[in-house]
Amino acid sequence: MQKEQTIETDLPARFIETDIGWYVLTREETDLGPYPSLSEAKRALSHHLEQYLNSPSRPAYDSFNGFHIHDPQTCRKTNCGLCAEAQSVEQKWLAGWLVKRITVSR
Repeated sequence: MQKEQTIETDLPARFIETDIGWYVLTREETDLGPYPSLSEAKRALSHHLEQYLNSPSRPAYDSFNGFHIHDPQTCRKTNCGLCAEAQSVEQKWLAGWLVKRITVSR
């Protein structure tokens, strides 16, 4: 169990686990996913990157230090991992799961 937790904390932020599966965040109009396992999400990312390997270079992605608030109501992506994550958190919150979990962990 400890090993799985270590692996997940070392994942790049582009991998998101939701109730419906794993997503890979991209700079494209649509994110990759959902996938039933992390290994399938990683394979999808490898395939995705191979498609762009010989493409003309795009400008470097601006680094971001801070936190990001994602609003599913204004999101323009057609398949968004962050929207799926927000929906998952909202469902848990409405069900009282997060409140119970936070109280128990204190």
